[in-house]
Amino acid sequence: MYGSSVGQSVIGCHFTEMRTHLGVYTTIASKMLLEIYEEARSIVPITKVIMDAATYQKDNVFSIQIEGLKEGMAYVWRIVHEDYSYSPSIMDPYAKGTFFFQGEWRNIIKKTNRYHLPKPQIPWEETILYEMHVGHFTMNNKTLSNEKRGTFIGLMQQLPYLKQLGVTTLELLPIFKWNAYTLKNRNPQTGELLEDVWGYNPVGFFCVDERFSVSKESSKAIDEFKLLVEKAHEEGLEIILDVVYNHTGEGGEDGTAFHFKYLAPKVYYKYNDKGQFLNCSGTGNTLNTNHSIVKKFIIDSLVYWSEEVGVDGFRFDLASILGQDECGRWIKTSLLNEIAEHPLLGKVKLISESWDAKGSYDVGRMPYPFREWSDYFRDTMRQFVKGDQGKIKALADCIQGKEVYFTDLTKGTSHMIHFITAHDGFTMWDLLSYNDKHNEANGEGNRDGHNANYSYNWGVEGTTEDTNILEARKRGMRNLMCLLILAQGVPMLLMGDEIGRTQGGNNNAFCQNNESVWMDWERVTTFKSQYLFVQRLIALRKSLDYFKTADKNNYKISWHGIRYNQPDWSYYSKSIACFIEGDQSLFLVANSHYESLRFEMPPSNKKWCRVIDTAYKEIEDIINEEIIEETNYEVKPYSICFFKEINHKKIG
Repeated sequence: MYGSSVGQSVIGCHFTEMRTHLGVYTTIASKMLLEIYEEARSIVPITKVIMDAATYQKDNVFSIQIEGLKEGMAYVWRIVHEDYSYSPSIMDPYAKGTFFFQGEWRNIIKKTNRYHLPKPQIPWEETILYEMHVGHFTMNNKTLSNEKRGTFIGLMQQLPYLKQLGVTTLELLPIFKWNAYTLKNRNPQTGELLEDVWGYNPVGFFCVDERFSVSKESSKAIDEFKLLVEKAHEEGLEIILDVVYNHTGEGGEDGTAFHFKYLAPKVYYKYNDKGQFLNCSGTGNTLNTNHSIVKKFIIDSLVYWSEEVGVDGFRFDLASILGQDECGRWIKTSLLNEIAEHPLLGKVKLISESWDAKGSYDVGRMPYPFREWSDYFRDTMRQFVKGDQGKIKALADCIQGKEVYFTDLTKGTSHMIHFITAHDGFTMWDLLSYNDKHNEANGEGNRDGHNANYSYNWGVEGTTEDTNILEARKRGMRNLMCLLILAQGVPMLLMGDEIGRTQGGNNNAFCQNNESVWMDWERVTTFKSQYLFVQRLIALRKSLDYFKTADKNNYKISWHGIRYNQPDWSYYSKSIACFIEGDQSLFLVANSHYESLRFEMPPSNKKWCRVIDTAYKEIEDIINEEIIEETNYEVKPYSICFFKEINHKKIG
């Protein structure tokens, strides 16, 4: 029934109808026990094999091949100690499905199939990202049955909403199996023990977390996720996974062991000179991504999700860690370079968060074809829209996609991922509703979360019924969306920003899973004009060749103030105009003064058509093509206008 597979060094579970190869890497054990169960809930194993190193181990890999196994059976690895006692059950790091039964981990035998359907393969220049939490997106959607809310199937049924909005690519917060029970904080109001909801403490790098499935079983959840990927591709939408390969959910010295701590802690983790876990991630441990075994593990995981599950790319959390040596120094022979140069992975969408939790900041240094989050863009846009001084030069750099940290212009403007809000921080509506964070529900006395938010509440902290304040916030939201969508670079929207989603001022809601953070679908109606604005703004970007072409040499960009050819770059300036001259010229004017300014229009042989004026209140006026007959245009306080050059005959 079984035999040694020494010489093949197979790691993980590789199932076929004829035989199944099972293998595990360990530097600790001289003997391993393998147990086979008829199913995950079986009490007694049908087979036990004690594997000695002489017969079953090569290159620190214990491996075996067994005939007659079936999909859905379970297997368990245990270390055999010198006194012939056994370790607790070990989660296979390569498991495609897991099940926790009677205090033990069961690894599920799962058949895999290569993804065979065509992918959208949307060019970066045409990509519009939408960052979202799978559970929070549909948990409060009353059009779905209870069992489908917060699941892949629920998201699948809402794909038409996203398609209609105009986004092209969904960036999902982590869906890998994760350790949610790392917190000791309690909600000060309810007393409940808080859990990690975002999923940034992974333990299963080849399996989906069952929380997002209707079945609530990890081995079946992957099938539901594959169906989501297929349906998304049918709709022309891409799926990108937010992945965490800089640390694991095993925590620090006192953290729960799942696999690496049992099998080869000195290989998988980084240690300091005192023998303690290095903590570059802020979560207790740091993966040793320079070791060949760890590199292989991570690349195998990425290839699995790309080639077998069919996802279109990855966003790497705290990616700086993947580019550093054991001492935290930037190196060229890093895992990042191997991913970038990989024959398969180098062809998918790769996005990096180019910093870490200990202070490393490597924005602009990632190897091509990685794209990078630009926090410089985020902070600049926030500061300008709230009326801060000294931001005009930075604003201009961001609009034309030439941020200060991105010095290699050969990578193009699509090298930058532009965002104003993301999961980590305020939502866009809260950015315009709160001067300060309100994280009391996180149980840390409001000490957690960022303090430098560059937010402004426009007169009242939090909720209000003052119509003037509400309109100021909506105008601010339109301004932020304009700058995000109409700047060169790849725009990323945060889930629900198109309908003013709020988290009640919580800017670190990683441990909240309730109505305070769920997508409120009733706001699709109450914020309908805002939704329509974002929808039409995206459609406008898609219609303009300036944003779709990778070659910007056919366009000339110049900067202007209220007088043509006279930009005001002074510290006190709060306005700028950008003239994009080409086959179809464009003109963008941004004013964050408290008073109106009248700008001269650029000379043209055609007609200027006003497309956007965020000062208006009604959607029909905000985005409405109107010929400008005058040679100047009044830009109202705290507003943005956008014009395009057209032939007169195209109007009417």
